[in-house]
Amino acid sequence: MPETRFFKIEDPEYPRNIAYTVSGDMDGDNILICLPGLLETKESFMVIHAYFLKFENCKVISVDFSGRGESDYIRECGDYKMSLYLSDISKLIQGAILTQGRPQKKITVLGTSMGGVLAMYLTKILGNKIYGIILNDIALTVNWTSLYALYKSMKNDLGFKEVRELAKDLSVDQKAISDVQLPGHFDISYQADVWGMNFHEALEGFKGKVSLIYGAESKICTKQRVEGAKSFIPYIETLEVANAGHPAPFNLLVCDFIQSQIGV
Repeated sequence: MPETRFFKIEDPEYPRNIAYTVSGDMDGDNILICLPGLLETKESFMVIHAYFLKFENCKVISVDFSGRGESDYIRECGDYKMSLYLSDISKLIQGAILTQGRPQKKITVLGTSMGGVLAMYLTKILGNKIYGIILNDIALTVNWTSLYALYKSMKNDLGFKEVRELAKDLSVDQKAISDVQLPGHFDISYQADVWGMNFHEALEGFKGKVSLIYGAESKICTKQRVEGAKSFIPYIETLEVANAGHPAPFNLLVCDFIQSQIGV
């Protein structure tokens, strides 16, 4: 059954523990690493943990980014950044996952929204150590208008709740809620054009499997952006989830698709 473990990040400024939940075959060669969205925690993947318990030789790991869930918080405002999460996840994979069990592991990274962006950039760091990535409602381009709508929705939610109350409900640091709304939060490289943010450079040269799940009603991963991803990655496999927005829910159809993509 799922159990929570902690990985120590040795940082001279912010030494911290990153919490991650593990379930399944502890010696399994097929490893699914789940990265949550902007203000989500590893709890959003409990359906995935339960679904994969029936498969042999398979281990599921879901992660809390710094300032979320059971991971340590950071003292200073403005220090929650994409580069921090990316560094933490790559250190966790290299220090706690690749070092355990047999050397030949098949690692697939499932990322929801922001977690999907981080999954793309992990391929630049870990290369062929990653078998594949599965993106949940995030393509290779995000429209400026879509981002504006997302942040407007977030601010509307904040308007109806005190930040302290919202932080408690989400199980995240109050400072993280403030920081994700700052321009400096997205501090990893990307190409910008009149349409939006482009992450194509993150997957240049990646030879692994790429899959995309998207909501039919999503304002972030629109059908136009899905077609753009197909043009850039002809071998990409996609799943449209009917009546779903952003992100796509982990229903049985989606879980079956994820299982087919990791090959267990």
